[in-house]
Amino acid sequence: MASQNKHIFAIHGAGMHAGVWGSLVACLELPCQAVSLPGHGKAEGSFLPSIEEMAGWIMTRLDEHSPQSAVLMGHSMGALVALEAARHPSVAALVLLGAAAKMPVHPELLRQAAADPDAAADMILKWGISPVHPQAFAVRTVLKGQMQSVAAGALLNDLTACNVYQRGEAAARDLRQPALVLSGLDDKLTKSTDGKLLAEMIARAAFHVMPDGGHMLMVEKPLETAKEINSFIGTLDG
Repeated sequence: MASQNKHIFAIHGAGMHAGVWGSLVACLELPCQAVSLPGHGKAEGSFLPSIEEMAGWIMTRLDEHSPQSAVLMGHSMGALVALEAARHPSVAALVLLGAAAKMPVHPELLRQAAADPDAAADMILKWGISPVHPQAFAVRTVLKGQMQSVAAGALLNDLTACNVYQRGEAAARDLRQPALVLSGLDDKLTKSTDGKLLAEMIARAAFHVMPDGGHMLMVEKPLETAKEINSFIGTLDG
C-alpha cells in the first residue's frame, strides 16, 4: 500500500482537545495520533499565544515521534497550525477541515470568551453545527461538554491567536505538499467559499464541500469525512 508508512497527527480547534477526533479516528485507515495543545485537555503546560508557537510545538512533537511520513490533519485553528508546521521535513500532506486562510473573530465572540466562556462556546456551537443535522442537539451537547472540560482561558487564548494570525495566505501559497480541504456547506464560522479560496491558494489541493455539514465535520459527519480523507491518502506516494 502506498500509504503504509504514513501516520496522521490531528490538531484540534479553539477551546477543544484531542478527544474531538474520537469518532473520526475510528474510521480512518491510517494510524492517527490526536494531540492536545498545552493547557488543553490533559496536556500540561501554559497556553501558547500564537499560531506560530503552536506550530513550533507540533514540530517538536514530530521530531520526538520521528514518523517516516506525517499527514497533518487540522480543524479550524488546528488547520492554521498545520499550515505553519508543514515546513517540517517529515510532513507529506495536509488535511484541513473547517479551514480558511484568515480567521478573524467577531468582537462580540472575543468579548464573550473573556467574560463568559460558556456563552462563547454556545455561540460557536450555534453557528458551527448544521441546523439540519438530525442529531444537532446531541452534537452540541457532546461538544459543549468537551469545551467545558478545557482549562479556563483556553478559548480566549485560541480565538485571539486566530484573530491576529496573518500568515495564512503566505503559508498556503508556499505549501508544496498535497492537501485536502474539507468544508461544510452550512458552516457559518469558516464558510465553504473561504475553504474553496484556501484550496485555490495551494498548488496541489483537492477541495470537497459536505452538503448538510457545518464547522464540526469530524463530529457531525465522521463516516463521510473519513471516506474523503481515506480516499485522499490513498492517492499519496510513498
